[in-house]
Amino acid sequence: MKTLKTEEVDGRTYRNVRTARREIGEFIEQVYNRTRLHSALGYQSPSEFEAAYIPVHSAVLEAAQ
Repeated sequence: MKTLKTEEVDGRTYRNVRTARREIGEFIEQVYNRTRLHSALGYQSPSEFEAAYIPVHSAVLEAAQ
């Protein structure tokens, strides 16, 4: 939540609640969920983590069959 507050909300004035919800939602989806580094993912962005994880996971599943 600190990231959201400092990078999107602090100092911003939204026209109305609907606009605030839309713009905050866009920030979460486009910036936070895709590009921010997450300590739980070894300081990788979710996109980087998925790109590395999916091929390895798929190979393990194929080998198990």
